[in-house]
Amino acid sequence: MVLSFLGDALWIISLSIMASTTRAAWGRIDPETKVPLQFALSGKPTFRVKRNLALLAIPTAAFFLGLALVAFNRNAGATVEQSVILFGVRATAAALIAVGHLRWLKAALDQLQSEGALKP
Repeated sequence: MVLSFLGDALWIISLSIMASTTRAAWGRIDPETKVPLQFALSGKPTFRVKRNLALLAIPTAAFFLGLALVAFNRNAGATVEQSVILFGVRATAAALIAVGHLRWLKAALDQLQSEGALKP
């Protein structure tokens, strides 16, 4: 039970990091600006969408993934060993998604900065 609550706390921290960085970027980008959502291996943007969709896509997907993991964790009737494994999966996923979001956001903001598309 304690591991379940710790897993919840890690997801909340992860989502709050994503929300705060998204909020900071939101104010620097005009609503009609096309934000790079995907980058090629060379670092050049390959796919762009409007600000609202781009900035909300990853945190929204992370929220629903977190809900799915919570539902699985609560309904699994897991043993102690399984609870530890589920906690490890939830903790790792929360950290990886937050770091991935931060790396993507930095790359997107750097690209928009080089194009002169960011507000000061």
